[in-house]
Amino acid sequence: MKYLGLGYYNRRAVEALGPDGLAAVMQQCEPHMAVIAALPQLELHAGLAERTRQILRTGKVVKVIDGPYAEAKELVGAVLLIEAGSFDEAVRIAQLHPTTQVSAGEALGWRMEVHPVHFLNGASLPTEEGQASKAA
Repeated sequence: MKYLGLGYYNRRAVEALGPDGLAAVMQQCEPHMAVIAALPQLELHAGLAERTRQILRTGKVVKVIDGPYAEAKELVGAVLLIEAGSFDEAVRIAQLHPTTQVSAGEALGWRMEVHPVHFLNGASLPTEEGQASKAA
């Protein structure tokens, strides 16, 4: 089964840290990133730039809006795609990411969410929830 991990950060806290402070924190991340990158269950680990564009439909018009947005306190900074036998295993793997391993991350609002993926590249995927309902 596949799971998506989303790592968040507090934009204002990171900006307040400054470039040198952020570089020092990111250096602390390197050993943890090496550990998680070596796991066979990790299919993708991407760090995202702050620049973003939002695409949304309003009525009959599709709009593209540049970001990040001043009102956005949190931004997604990392994405993981994990192949795991269970949700609990995916969470254990995601916990190895620097968002939860580097102590400075707490002040920077770092956190990780893990979501079961039920659809990928045009195909439905098995989930624990789907397997449980079939077994019942």
